[in-house]
Amino acid sequence: MDGQGIRIADGNETACDPWDDRAAEALVSLETIAPLRYRSRFGDGNLNGRSYGGQILGQAMMAATLSAPEDRPAAMLQLLFLRGADPARRITFDARVLQDGKRFSSRHVVGQQGEQTVLSAQATFCAPQPGPQHAVPFAPQEDPESLPELSMIPDALMAQLRPLGPYSPLIKPSMDFRVPEIERQLSAATAEPRLRFWIRSRQPLATGSRAQAAVFAYLSDWWLNFSSVGGHLRDLQARAPLYLSSLNHCIWFHRAFSPDAWMHVDTESPCADGGRGLSIARVHDRNGSMLATSIQETLMVHPDGDA
Repeated sequence: MDGQGIRIADGNETACDPWDDRAAEALVSLETIAPLRYRSRFGDGNLNGRSYGGQILGQAMMAATLSAPEDRPAAMLQLLFLRGADPARRITFDARVLQDGKRFSSRHVVGQQGEQTVLSAQATFCAPQPGPQHAVPFAPQEDPESLPELSMIPDALMAQLRPLGPYSPLIKPSMDFRVPEIERQLSAATAEPRLRFWIRSRQPLATGSRAQAAVFAYLSDWWLNFSSVGGHLRDLQARAPLYLSSLNHCIWFHRAFSPDAWMHVDTESPCADGGRGLSIARVHDRNGSMLATSIQETLMVHPDGDA
C-alpha cells in the first residue's frame, strides 16, 4: 500500500480508500502516471453502489483540463456513461489531443476500470473571443441562505419520492443544496417536469485552481434528471421504484466562474419517451449572469416484471 492508501497488486492499481473529506476539489483530483495518462485517487459512491456520475464527469473534465493549455478555459464537455463504475476502485483516464488550433483546444478522454471502458468524453477549451452577446435573463427570487437544507424537510414529503429510487434526503458533504418552494416542487400532487434549486461546493477552491470546471461538472449531475421523472410522481406511487441511470451528459461553459459561490439551476424536461428522459438546465449566478447550460439523458424504466 502506498502513502495515499492505494493497494498495489502486480504493478496495477486496484482499490482506493473511500473519501473522508468535504472538498469536492479532492474528489475530482487526479495523479499523473504518464504523459496524457491520469488516475483517480478517491471514490464517491451513490445509493446504487456505483460511482456517483458527477464524480465521473468531474474526473473526465479534470483529465482534459490537465492536458490542455492553461490559458484556455473549458468551453464544452460531452460524456457517454458506458458502464457503471465501482467507487472502491481507481479509474485510469487516457487523454488524446484532437486539436490545438488558433482558438480551440480539444481533447478526447477515455476512462477504464480494469479491462472495462466506463466512459468516453470530449472536451473543448477556448479563450474568450470578441463577438455578439446575449443570455437568458434571471432575477433571484429568494436568498438561498434562507432556505432549509434537504435534511430538514418533513419525512412525509420526502417519502413521496420513494418511486424515484436514488432520491433521498441525503446530501453529499461536498455540496450545499437548497430547494425553494419545496412543498410544491417535490409533492407528488403538484410536481412538474421542472425543478429549480440552488447549489454550490461547500469548501472554497484553492486560489488559482484549475479544477473549477471539473468541480462544476461534479455538481452538475446532482438532481438534474429530477425534471424528467418528478412530474410522474403521482402515477408512480403504487409502483416499484424506477430504475434510473445517466446515459450521457453535456455541459457548455459560457464563462469562467468558481462553483464555490451559489448557483441557481433551473432544469426542465421537454420530453420523456421510450424509457429515456431528457433534462435541460440553465445555470446563473446570484447576479443574474448565465454561467453554463447542462443537458442530460436518463434511462428511466420500470424493473422487469413490474406490469
